[in-house]
Amino acid sequence: MDRDRQHAVFTHFIRPFLSRNDTSDPGCVSAFTGHSEEWLQVNLGNFSNFATLEDLQALNPNFSIADSLPLLNPSQVAQLILSSGASNDTELIDRVFERLEEGDALENVDEFLTQLTATEEVPDFQPVVRDRVMNRTFAIISPHLPAFTEEDLDEWFHVKLLPVLPSFTPMMLKNATSNITCTRYQVILSGIAKVFTETPSHRQEENTRVLLEYLTNSARGVNESGCRQRSQSDAEWIERNLGPFSTYVTYSELKVFSISGVNALDSLSSGQKAEFLLEQNNLSNETLVRLAFTGLTSDGSVETLGSFFEEFVSGATDQNLTTVDPGVRDTILNLTLKALGPKLSMLDVDSFKLWFQVYLPLFLPSSDSSTFEIIPRGITCNSYQEIVKGFDNIFPQLSLNQTQLVFMFTMDYLRRQSSSGLSCVQSVNDDRLWLEDNFGQFHVLASYTDFVTLKNNFNGAEVADLLTLSQLAELSATPSRLNTKQDVTKIMTVINPADFGAFFDTVSPAIKVQSANYTEEVKSAFLQEIFDRASLSSAAVSDKEFLLWLRVRLSPLLVNLSSSLVTPLFDIGKNRSCNSSQEMITLLDTLQTTFNRNTHMEIYKNTLLFLQGPTPLKCYSGGSFYIYLRRTFLSFGFPDVSMFTSLLPPTRQSELLSTISTSELRQFLSQPNVTGDNSDICVIFNNYNNTPAFLETEDVPDDVKKVTLPCVWPLALSSNSRSEVNSWFDLRLRNYLRFLNKNLISSTEVQNASCLGFQKLVSVMGNNFKYNNSDFGEGDVYTTIRTYLKTGSGARCYNASDAELNSTAWFVNNIGTFVTSITLDDITTFVSTTQIKVFLEDQANLELFNNIAIPENVTAYYISQLFTFNPTFNPVKLPGFLLCSSEVPGSAYSSVDEADTIIIVNRQKELCNGTKDPEVCAALASNIKTVTADTFTTLGNASAGLTSSQIASVPPSVLTSLLPTLGSVGTWSQDQASTIIQTITASGFKINSGASLESLGTLVSGVSSQLIADIPASELLSVSSSATFLPNMLTASTVVQQTFVQKIISVDTNPSKVVLNVPDAMATEIPPSLLVFSQQTVDISVMNKKTWTQDQAAMFFESLGETNFDIEQLSPNVLHGFTCTSTRKMTRKRIRRLTRACRPRRGRAKVLLKESQLTCMYNLLRGDLSQDFTDYPADMLLYWNNGNVNKDNCRAYFSAVGAADFSVASTVLKRGPVLFSQARSCLEINGLKLSKDNVEVLGNMACTLDSSYIQNADPLILEKLKACKDFSDNQVDAMETLLLSGKTQYGDVTTWNQQTLENLGILPLYFTRNIWGQFKTKTKRRYLKGFMSKLRKSKTKKRKLKRLFKQVSTLRTKRGAGCTEGNITQVTVSDPSFPFGYDQTQFDLCLDVPVLKDNLNSICEKVDDDDFQKIILNKLNQAFQSGVSDQNVQVLGSVSRVASLQDISKWNITKIDTLAALMKAEDGSWDVSKSKEIITKYLSTSGNSLGTTELNVIDSNLCSLDTSTLRTISPDSLRNAKSLNVASCSAKQKTVLYEIASSSFISLRTNSVIYYNLIKPYLGGANLLEVTALATQNVNMDVETFKNLDPDVQAALNVTNVKDLMGSSLPELKVFENDTLVQTWVNLQTQSDLDTLNLGLISSRLTVTTKAPNPSGSNSPSTTNGPSGSTPSTNPVTQGPTTSGGLKLAQSQTSIFLAALLMSVLQMLQQQA
Repeated sequence: MDRDRQHAVFTHFIRPFLSRNDTSDPGCVSAFTGHSEEWLQVNLGNFSNFATLEDLQALNPNFSIADSLPLLNPSQVAQLILSSGASNDTELIDRVFERLEEGDALENVDEFLTQLTATEEVPDFQPVVRDRVMNRTFAIISPHLPAFTEEDLDEWFHVKLLPVLPSFTPMMLKNATSNITCTRYQVILSGIAKVFTETPSHRQEENTRVLLEYLTNSARGVNESGCRQRSQSDAEWIERNLGPFSTYVTYSELKVFSISGVNALDSLSSGQKAEFLLEQNNLSNETLVRLAFTGLTSDGSVETLGSFFEEFVSGATDQNLTTVDPGVRDTILNLTLKALGPKLSMLDVDSFKLWFQVYLPLFLPSSDSSTFEIIPRGITCNSYQEIVKGFDNIFPQLSLNQTQLVFMFTMDYLRRQSSSGLSCVQSVNDDRLWLEDNFGQFHVLASYTDFVTLKNNFNGAEVADLLTLSQLAELSATPSRLNTKQDVTKIMTVINPADFGAFFDTVSPAIKVQSANYTEEVKSAFLQEIFDRASLSSAAVSDKEFLLWLRVRLSPLLVNLSSSLVTPLFDIGKNRSCNSSQEMITLLDTLQTTFNRNTHMEIYKNTLLFLQGPTPLKCYSGGSFYIYLRRTFLSFGFPDVSMFTSLLPPTRQSELLSTISTSELRQFLSQPNVTGDNSDICVIFNNYNNTPAFLETEDVPDDVKKVTLPCVWPLALSSNSRSEVNSWFDLRLRNYLRFLNKNLISSTEVQNASCLGFQKLVSVMGNNFKYNNSDFGEGDVYTTIRTYLKTGSGARCYNASDAELNSTAWFVNNIGTFVTSITLDDITTFVSTTQIKVFLEDQANLELFNNIAIPENVTAYYISQLFTFNPTFNPVKLPGFLLCSSEVPGSAYSSVDEADTIIIVNRQKELCNGTKDPEVCAALASNIKTVTADTFTTLGNASAGLTSSQIASVPPSVLTSLLPTLGSVGTWSQDQASTIIQTITASGFKINSGASLESLGTLVSGVSSQLIADIPASELLSVSSSATFLPNMLTASTVVQQTFVQKIISVDTNPSKVVLNVPDAMATEIPPSLLVFSQQTVDISVMNKKTWTQDQAAMFFESLGETNFDIEQLSPNVLHGFTCTSTRKMTRKRIRRLTRACRPRRGRAKVLLKESQLTCMYNLLRGDLSQDFTDYPADMLLYWNNGNVNKDNCRAYFSAVGAADFSVASTVLKRGPVLFSQARSCLEINGLKLSKDNVEVLGNMACTLDSSYIQNADPLILEKLKACKDFSDNQVDAMETLLLSGKTQYGDVTTWNQQTLENLGILPLYFTRNIWGQFKTKTKRRYLKGFMSKLRKSKTKKRKLKRLFKQVSTLRTKRGAGCTEGNITQVTVSDPSFPFGYDQTQFDLCLDVPVLKDNLNSICEKVDDDDFQKIILNKLNQAFQSGVSDQNVQVLGSVSRVASLQDISKWNITKIDTLAALMKAEDGSWDVSKSKEIITKYLSTSGNSLGTTELNVIDSNLCSLDTSTLRTISPDSLRNAKSLNVASCSAKQKTVLYEIASSSFISLRTNSVIYYNLIKPYLGGANLLEVTALATQNVNMDVETFKNLDPDVQAALNVTNVKDLMGSSLPELKVFENDTLVQTWVNLQTQSDLDTLNLGLISSRLTVTTKAPNPSGSNSPSTTNGPSGSTPSTNPVTQGPTTSGGLKLAQSQTSIFLAALLMSVLQMLQQQA
């Protein structure tokens, strides 16, 4: 079949058939999806050659050209290139040519290029692709080139190759032109000439070299002469054989081919013409030059001219050509400028530089006026400056006329450029550069005014060296042109001193006329130049010439004379005649109004030097010495005292001073600043015989008084009679005392004063003296008093036999108002213990000490000593606030009568804001015989000192009427408040509304939970926002607060409403289950104001992932809800911000985080931790490892981690020792000694150090240990060793006192008898009053308090009959230090049952010792033989913990308040049997059950109950309870509690975070199915929860389960790998499974060996060697963990989830049933 028939088959059959639209498979493509090549072969076969690429794509829309490329024909391939935009795809080009190279490559590439160039749309190849096509094409055609006809060559090089011919390389050209004829060469040349402009310039030049090589070789031939035809001209030859490539050929190279420059002149390039003209004789031929330039300038091309001159200059330089024939030079310059003229305005700066400094310098000497007319004035300054520089470079070659022309050009141009007086300063503002750039050497033709006109800020001084003398003179005579000394110096430097006279004859008159316009600095600079260089002091200068200079040239310059020039002026005149010297001073005096103070002073000093010359006082001729000096110094001042005395010859001092009267002396001393050295004025008064009279009669300025006082002060202090002392202080020195200074009142000056003088000084300084402007204060005076009174033995200035010194008001007389500065050491040093009793009761002294500014310990000592020496001293005699002193013993108040009691109480109200000291309250209350309504009103806060029996004796109606008073007492005990509430309610007072509840005030603390429960919830809600009620409610018991909150919640249980209704401070009582919000309803701004527990905050913490609330403003109560569960969906950026918000911040409470939270933070940020350690919670830093800290930053790290609470970290981690080991390396700690710097950096790490480091550390470690939570016995021993060494800041043991204990902070809580034995009992009692109160308020653990009591108590061995320590009374037990001082025996003997009954609450609150507590219980059983009431049981506190089961059996536990009081965790833990008995007794009461409130108060004690009892807990009760601590429960108990909890929270299972947070405390009772279901919920279980899982469940979890279960918390397994429970689980796993976790966990279990599955797919049995060598297992390796019931756990996570879901549904159905 011929080609036509083949084409017909395709056209009329194949294409129509495949184009049909009436089939379901048009194009028959369905069977060939993704197989275009196969489709092409099956459906078109060889007929595909007749299809266009467009046809193929139309027939098969999914046709893949790339897959089918091997089957496409060259034309189709060309179409592909044209249609696919492959001009940038080298990979496709390579594949195309691989196709073209198949078969007949030449034919294929011919067809390909023919098709490619067949249309007008020639592809625009990128160079890299074009190069690839050209290379591949030439590789194919090059072997066939010799066989090509001229027509073939023409077709190929003019058509087919044209798109890629710009990539025709020199190698290709050399290959193509090798051994060919000139005709074939010219065909190829004309082809590549067509693409000359598209060819890269480097390739143009390289190809030129190949062409020249061909022509050169051709020229050597026999029959040809460089392809020249006989009739061909030189120009034709160049065009025919070189074409556009001729531009790359030099004229020298053309000459090889016999080219004549003259004949071919029009065909030569500009560069070739330049080379031609530079040939010998050509440049002198003006006609030839003109002819050449006519061609160059005909087209007006600057580029052509530039090319010529570039070559010309280069050639001229090579020939060392420096001059050109003037005629030729004129021609070239004229023709060039004529051609350039129209183009000059378009040239840039670099072009001007090129033309005028490179191309034209040889020709510029031909410049004339027309030259400058051609240059446009509109060019830029930079361009203009390049022109000037060009002319400047040939300055020597220019004639005077040409120089003037250039200058005129510069002025003309610059004047046109002037803008606001500034010409061409934009690019050059520097004057020197401006002058040089704009004028060059032509500036010498200008005047100075020209410069200033063109540049109004021109500073000639800066370019003085460039200016002429006349320009300098013009400059200097122009006002305001010289501004600084440097300006003058620059000008004067270039002037010869010989010209100074003439210069200043011009300048000085100008300065005189316009003096105001010349600055002092400028005139001073001129003077300085004269003084330095004019040699006026030379003897060669006559007095006449000197006076000429003085009167004419210097006089204008002396106006405003600088002080620095006075001495040089005096130097040129001091050696001249007296008249000349005097005329100089007189001249200065006439100008003195223009001088400043410094100049006056310098003239004064130089006058002094003149007087003190070799002949002192040489001009003095007698008369008054004072008047003489006045006339000498004129208006330039007068000597001060010091200088005045120095002018007196030593032998004539007395003589000359005697000529001065007192009034003259006053006149002299009244001059400003007359006083200098204090000792000099003392010389005057020491030689003046009328000093007392002068002090009494003459008044002098204050500064004189100030220096006079030290001269006469010793006379005042040493007076021995009271009248003389009074005369000095009250008369003579009355106007001088205010000038006392620190030195005069110092102990050095006062130490030898008489007692009368000293006491007068104390009185004056304390009562009349004003310290405002003194250099000392009352503290300095007191320092002197202290030094004075410490001298000698006993009380100084007290003599009982001396009427002047026998006053008992010793403190008033000798210390006075300075008593506020006295210290305890001072008072004990001034007066011995035996002497002080004489002064203590003196009323004046008591009034003196009635000052709150006196140190508290001083006042305490005074009061203590007062009552020590006189125990019967009536407190009512104490003035003012002394009555507030805690040192007034309770016994002192007990001894006063009822009338004095009322006085004391009223004064304490007025002065002390009442008294809150329970011991004082009790003492005062004990004096009241009959309690009435007035009693409460009078006692106020002291009412809390009344016993319960006293309160109970008051009629209920009286108590009811006194509710406002009683409700304002802030010190009621719970027992007292309860008694009052019970009394008034029993009499009919109703507490059934918010208003009635609020009316109770502070008595709310005595309200029972039942009473709260009975009040309508709406009433409680209304009062909950009361600012007065809420603080009182917060003092109520926890169970009352819980009941209060539960009632408020019942108003509206919607979580959003709950958080709004419940007061912020009571939010901790909201059940976590009620904190379930939708993303839209949680209001972080509301939540942020409330107090939350960690469990609560975790419930809504997840919402912080999307909130716009400022994270930095989140409260610690919100932030401590951070968990890996709640942050699971947060971005790392958000987590980092939340972590940073938890950092330590000044002024904000610490964010308290548990270990699991801290490790979670660390794990989430691991790998992205910065070195800004303070951006993290300090506690989190505990878990960093060495790799997280750059070595250079280790000190900063340990400083930051030093703020952490090391007790947070589990002991199994041993973080303290580990970090200390690292710190030793970082801080270079060697041995056991720790420096102060070490301790400072280590911070709280000190809490983890062992004893050897503590006792060898810098004493600063004691301050760091104050932050510790607890100590080991060894640590305590080390602290005590350090303290007892006496080398700490607490001093030697012998100096220790109560303040020492106060300064030790919390450390005394841990001391043993080794330390306590160093203190007296009295000191310990005083200290314990405050210390015990603080410890109880902070709820210190009872075990610590028990230990403290044993260690602080003195061991007693004597046994006596009866109570010897004093009966325990209401006052005794009110002492915060009680029962200190009693041993077990005395406590038993001295405590009577009635006192115990009346003060049970107070006694139980203070007694911590187990033996003492047992005594209380024994006496309690005696007091209440028929049983102890609920109210009394409620106040037992920690005493309850030592009760026996028999004791408990006698207790009434019917109320939830009683149960709650007994279950308080701070009172200590319960034995299981006792706890069970208590709860059982409560539940045995009708109506009592394990409800929500019971669960909250029982908490961990639930674990003491039987499972049968636990099963009575309803899901509702558990759901509404707080998260319970059931860690101590048995497995069965945990199972029961988990089942109830699971049922309680079943409705929340759909929210995995909420459900997990709620169920987490009870997961220890979850079975394997439940736990593995959690693994699918992304809960990120922490390791602590994992450890608390049921051991069987934990053991059954495989690696995958645990990985899914722990999620982001998984790394904690590595952290806790040494924990027993974690280790146990790890050892149950295979090492290969553990390795998948990438945690580095190591199992002790041997590797499991398995056989590969057999072909049937069944598993072969495997052998496992357990850790104890157990019997080989026959279970299949793939068998999953099983439950205890033997249920096989499916491996599929989906199965686990469905099983959990099924269980949840069943539980819901059971709940509904």
